[in-house]
Amino acid sequence: MKTKDKENIQLQYQSQDQELFYKISEGEYKSLETLFNKYYENLCDFGLRYESNLAIVEEKIADVFILLWNKRKQLKSIDNPKPYIYVIAKNNLIKKTKIKLMDRLDENYGKHVLLSPSKEEEMIVKEEEILNTSVMLSIMDKIPKKSLRIFELSRIDGFKYKEISEIVGLSPRTVENHIALAMKYIRKELEELNKNRT
Repeated sequence: MKTKDKENIQLQYQSQDQELFYKISEGEYKSLETLFNKYYENLCDFGLRYESNLAIVEEKIADVFILLWNKRKQLKSIDNPKPYIYVIAKNNLIKKTKIKLMDRLDENYGKHVLLSPSKEEEMIVKEEEILNTSVMLSIMDKIPKKSLRIFELSRIDGFKYKEISEIVGLSPRTVENHIALAMKYIRKELEELNKNRT
């Protein structure tokens, strides 16, 4: 098969996936099932690179589609659905591996130290979390939408710049610029907030 033919087929698949993402974002569950049937087996094979237990891989891959449904309103802004799906799968499986490692470390640590915070400390921490969340939400409202979306992909969803560039169809440098812009807004708003507190 010629290179040109392969490119045309890839564009056709990408276009079909974009259409499925759009329909899912509009609440069409049948399109999610179509996407699931299209990618599930290949994603499980891919997942076995990161986790040898097939049951865990199948569970984490199913979680990918649950996440897509739960975040369906955001899918309209994804230009390249396939890499987006694969990166989510990879991140889910890597997180699982990190959690296993942290559990082992916690078990070993727990054998040596048993401390728990007081009720007052827990309440203070919870109040600070609520305050921080409301401050961040108000700051995020001021960031331009495209920069905010790219920032969320990086800082919240954990994607790397190269992965984000594939997902949104921009160069890694442009992705970096959007994140820098979002950080500039956040820094400016936090400085303003600190001035008002003093």
